[in-house]
Amino acid sequence: MRLPTRMERASEVAEREAPPRIPVTDQRLIRITAVAALAGVLLSALLLTSINPSEDPIVGLAASLAFGCTLALATAPILLVESYRRNPGQWRGRRRRALRRSFIVGALAGGYSAFRVVGLGSPSGLLIALLIAAAIEAALTRADDDAV
Repeated sequence: MRLPTRMERASEVAEREAPPRIPVTDQRLIRITAVAALAGVLLSALLLTSINPSEDPIVGLAASLAFGCTLALATAPILLVESYRRNPGQWRGRRRRALRRSFIVGALAGGYSAFRVVGLGSPSGLLIALLIAAAIEAALTRADDDAV
């Protein structure tokens, strides 16, 4: 049995399939959400440094909403890229799942922040909301995979 030469090994490597890339539409979505997250960071920083929520709770609620939206926009590209890195061959439901999970993160953080601005909410309430969100996400992910 003869060992392959250097040229044969190089041609074998070249013939192998390249790993699947992120589709162009998802690349565009990642870029748009990242730029929107940067704009949201600027807006949130401007609101949070210029208001006092105890004096004007409506502006405090707007700052909480901006904070939640910024967090959702910042986690969406991270979740998309990570899902492509971990499961390169599975394309189905990836975008919907990443956007849904980033929305849940933003809604929990923004909602808890809004409740704290108006004087409601506690860490135990946040824990209950996290458990409910985890159960809902588990059920929706299971439904996405046609396992139900």
